[in-house]
Amino acid sequence: MEVKAILPNRSPRTAIYARVSCEQQARSSAIGSQLEALRDRVNSDGLTLDDKLCFIDDGYSGSDLVRPALERLRDVAWAGGFERLYVHSPDRLARKYAWQVLLLDELTRYGVEVVFLNRSIGVSPEEDLLLQMQGMIAEYERTKIMERSRRGKRHAARRGSVNALTAAPYGYRYVGKHDGDGQARYDVVFEEARVVKQIFEWIGRDRISIREACRRLKAQQILSPKGNLHWATSVLGSLLKNPAYKGAAVFGKSRVGDRRPQLRPYKGAPEQSRNNRSRYPGRPEDQVMIPVPAIVSDELFAAVGEQLAENRKRARRQKEGAPYLLQGLLECGCCGHSLYGKGISRFAKNGKAPYPYYRCIGRDGARYGGQPICRCKPVRLDRLDAAVWKDVSSFLQNPQDLQREFERRLSGEQDSDVSAEQLARQIAAAQRSVSRLIDAYEDGLLDKAEFEPRVLAARGKIERLKEETASRQSEADRREELRTVIGRLDDFAAQLRAGLHDAGIETRREIIRSLVKAIKVDDEHVRITYRVSPRPFASGPSGGQIRQHCLRRVLGDQPRDRQ
Repeated sequence: MEVKAILPNRSPRTAIYARVSCEQQARSSAIGSQLEALRDRVNSDGLTLDDKLCFIDDGYSGSDLVRPALERLRDVAWAGGFERLYVHSPDRLARKYAWQVLLLDELTRYGVEVVFLNRSIGVSPEEDLLLQMQGMIAEYERTKIMERSRRGKRHAARRGSVNALTAAPYGYRYVGKHDGDGQARYDVVFEEARVVKQIFEWIGRDRISIREACRRLKAQQILSPKGNLHWATSVLGSLLKNPAYKGAAVFGKSRVGDRRPQLRPYKGAPEQSRNNRSRYPGRPEDQVMIPVPAIVSDELFAAVGEQLAENRKRARRQKEGAPYLLQGLLECGCCGHSLYGKGISRFAKNGKAPYPYYRCIGRDGARYGGQPICRCKPVRLDRLDAAVWKDVSSFLQNPQDLQREFERRLSGEQDSDVSAEQLARQIAAAQRSVSRLIDAYEDGLLDKAEFEPRVLAARGKIERLKEETASRQSEADRREELRTVIGRLDDFAAQLRAGLHDAGIETRREIIRSLVKAIKVDDEHVRITYRVSPRPFASGPSGGQIRQHCLRRVLGDQPRDRQ
């Protein structure tokens, strides 16, 4: 007698995803309504929700595919961490229809059922069509909103309305139309305007440099626009070039474009920026002048411009090219701030010749209210450059570590039991099944109620098999690429041995930036994190953002010599 075991029904592991578009919505807790609706739906379906499976992107635009919580969600889905995902609506997942399709297809391949609160998937062709239309309408709506906003601001600027500017520079206060009797305006803040006029007079009449102006402001205990005693030269440079102070504010002074590539994120910032855009100078033909109250005269503003040009001519020019080999890659192991290159301008106390070094930003007390926040000692530039270049050269000339990493990836990826020929036969069989169903329906052997669900199921199976075939082919190509790279590593190292020793600083800098992700320095060790990719000098699939950063090496087990 055959005995069948009765297994209890296991509830699927559940996850939720929520997103708001801007930081203002994140601060106002606008995402709370999404989370509440998602949790209510999970509870109504009789499921439990683990807090670790709540993926939330606060203040990230849906027009960007790379978001921290979404990246974690995709990684956990790939690892089989959950079987059902609840999302409020398709535009919360992505604003672009193509990305919605990409994410849904990826999650389906991982065995994840996606549930939208306002739309169901796969119930009928009509529901799928409505879902697709909703995604395209969301993308169209976003584009129309941006275009209307751009045209509206430009029209307001041409009419001389300050509404197009909103934010006011130092010395002014922006008054909105609700507080300004229906008309927005700039009001002069007299105490700040006095400081602005004093700065212009120092540069235009006393003929001093921007650094000297910063020292005078600090000596007079005048706070910067952000409330700091230390004035940055970049702040004064922007202030002195702003034509609003002579009565002509500029609309269109900057424009938004694709984000500039960064070697690594800023301290405390995520690798995926909230705003995946960067600002660039606007084109002169797109700029519009808007009259505002003047603080300085046209003559004084012109005199300042002439003096700034004269200061640039007299400034000591640095040598062209890369002055510091590791610039932009160094990170302090004590406080997490960046290290910058600095040269000593006078002889040391012991009479030895000066030498340049790398110094942590956290040691600059002027940046942090007069007290340094880091005690990590500066590092000799020549010694650190030599140690890092020696390790990178060894890594390139003797790529055994890279070969072991690639072989580990190949050994960790098991081929599926189903071959490409078997998938092709299954697709052909499913297509023949669809043809037989159509013939049976035409002959009257099946009615419409039986025909439609069976044909939809067969066609869905064909699509899944085709997607699996394409995925299998892509994986096979990648594995073949890894095997090819492993076979050519020795030849690659032999070609490099002759040229690495004579490489100039520009060449060395480009090689290091292509291979190294970050260099962490403390008082005892230097830790180098390499980028591991089959093609380290090629850009990744997302514009150079290669996700495999797993090979780490440590230089030196003993404290560094600091003679």
